[in-house]
Amino acid sequence: MTNERELIKGEEKLWADIKGYQVATSNARILGNLEELTIDEKTGKITDIVIRTETERNINVKGAKRNGDLLIIPFGKVEKVGEFIIISG
Repeated sequence: MTNERELIKGEEKLWADIKGYQVATSNARILGNLEELTIDEKTGKITDIVIRTETERNINVKGAKRNGDLLIIPFGKVEKVGEFIIISG
């Protein structure tokens, strides 16, 4: 009997698996670590990813908003979720 977790491995990610993942631009510039996801309550879709950055780092990503040491990036900028989360810069 095949375990259900094995069937979906690589296709789906659990929050516990990706929280804290490093987030980088497509040119390999590390931005910070995934802190949380913003989800639209009506549709259930992810709208933004929230990254914890180092406060002293000056990070600019088109369409992103800064809130202290948090950087809020529209989910549409996510290109890939693997060992890192890659966003278009």
